[in-house]
Amino acid sequence: MCNFKQIERFAIAKDEMALQKLKEKDAAKILLISDSHGSKRIINEIIEKFGQSVDALCFCGDGISDVLGMIEDGKRIKDFSKFIPPITILVQGNNDNSNYSLLTNERIPIKVPLENVFVAAGKTIFITHGHNYNVYVGTKRLKAQAESIGASIVFYGHTHIANAQIKNSTKLNSKISILNPGSCSIPRGGLPHTFAIIDIKKSSDVANYIYYQMQWDINGEIEFVPYKPSTSEVNFFL
Repeated sequence: MCNFKQIERFAIAKDEMALQKLKEKDAAKILLISDSHGSKRIINEIIEKFGQSVDALCFCGDGISDVLGMIEDGKRIKDFSKFIPPITILVQGNNDNSNYSLLTNERIPIKVPLENVFVAAGKTIFITHGHNYNVYVGTKRLKAQAESIGASIVFYGHTHIANAQIKNSTKLNSKISILNPGSCSIPRGGLPHTFAIIDIKKSSDVANYIYYQMQWDINGEIEFVPYKPSTSEVNFFL
């Protein structure tokens, strides 16, 4: 059963040393989801399919209660608990609050930061929703923030548009992977419902990724199909 609690850097995990173990791995897989906006069922479907194969879940905001509800389901439903990743890292979206409760046998207070930084497989990762970085007109400010803190990977959401950019950074003398999983429930611009799995290796300069789109059959069952995200800047005002 799930006995999660909030540990260092606001991560939710069963193991106090979970973040240290993630940091020291030679390779790590991260399930990246954003903008569920009340669709806990979709979160649960993704977790049931991919949760056991990843080292952590990162959620980029606007649907914190959906993710916490998923963890609570793991406490109530034994067969579902095995799918929940060992670490969950959340950041606050513009439609989220900063304080929640995880309702298990006791009420566990959960604080949700506006942004966070953690390390996976030796790579520093910056995660934010994006609404404070003007992402509707591009990722310039996200890149600048990543450079200022020495992060080679950025996760963000807010636009509801899947996007994957690899940018050169002379300041860091490396590349910066800037990744948006899109929205798993309310995509924009006629795009599909999407999320991503990010592969991070100590030996690689960039994060590798596989994006998935969700398709519903006539029985309401979800099929997960690989999807190629845009690699160009998104600007809502052009």
